[in-house]
Order: sequence, then C-alpha cells, then structure tokens
Amino acid sequence: MDIIYYITFGIIVGVFVAVNVSKYLKLRTLKRRIRKAKKGEYRAIEFIKKQGFQVVDIQKEESYTLFIDDKPYEVTVKADMIVRKGSKTYVAEVKTGEKVTSPKYKDTRRQLLEYYLVYQPNGLLLIDMEEQKIRTVVYSILKYDKAIYINRLTWSAIIFVAGLIIGFLTRGG
Repeated sequence: MDIIYYITFGIIVGVFVAVNVSKYLKLRTLKRRIRKAKKGEYRAIEFIKKQGFQVVDIQKEESYTLFIDDKPYEVTVKADMIVRKGSKTYVAEVKTGEKVTSPKYKDTRRQLLEYYLVYQPNGLLLIDMEEQKIRTVVYSILKYDKAIYINRLTWSAIIFVAGLIIGFLTRGG
C-alpha cells in the first residue's frame, strides 16, 4: 500500500509541475515575441519614413458590425500604421519573425484583406523588419473589380460619344 501511495503522489506532483512549467515557458515565449514585435514596430516607423512615406496614424482602430444569425457583433480592427506617399494612402502592417512576414502565410493574407475592406486604402504594405523590406500586396479579386468598372466606364463613354456624333450627323435641316 505504501508504494502505490508514493507512485500516485509522484504522478500527481509530476503532472502538476509539468503543467505549470509548460505554462511558464509558453508565457515567457509569448512575452518575448510581443517584446520583439513592439521593437520591430518602433524601428518600422523610422524605416518607412526613410523610404519616403509619411506616417499618418499609428495603431489606428476601426470597427465594423458583423451580423451573426441576425444579431450584431462589433468587430474592432487595429492597423499598425496608416501611411501616405504622394496622394496615395496605405495600410502598413509590420511583421517580425520567419513565417508571418510572408504574404503567402494564410493568417497574414487574411489580416491584410480585412484591413483593405475596413480601411479602403489605395494599397497595402507588408513591412518585413527581419529583411528590412517593404512588400506591396495586391489582391487580384479587388484589382479585377476595378478593371471591370473602368472597362465599363470606357465603353459607356465611347457609346455616348458615338451617339453624339451620329446624332449630330443625322440631324435634320
């Protein structure tokens, strides 16, 4: 009976210690990652200014309403930076780390797409502070819609001008 008691007690203590050590290590890793990201964001401000952009806003929050089963749910989005170059405004997202700095990474892609829909900028910038690179991100589905709009507008203008010319040439008297 004594040996079973000690084994049970050892297992319980071992599980308790393992769980708490695991939580501690995860928290320490998360704090380190947050510290690295914050440092990257501060460096990114100077970096993007050197590239000719004007920083308009930092940590800009916007919100929208998402309806789930006809019930409104307020969603808040926070962009790292709103920047301007010339007459164009961009949402700039600062990333540090290996995987998330790639626009091919699904979570980064979705985040940028949400920023585009919420802020409606002229473009999106992904600032990779590991490589000191600014990457522009354009979604073909959004560019395609603009192309269709411009194409229809062009054809409408051509038809209108042709109508004016035909009307002028065929007028009576």
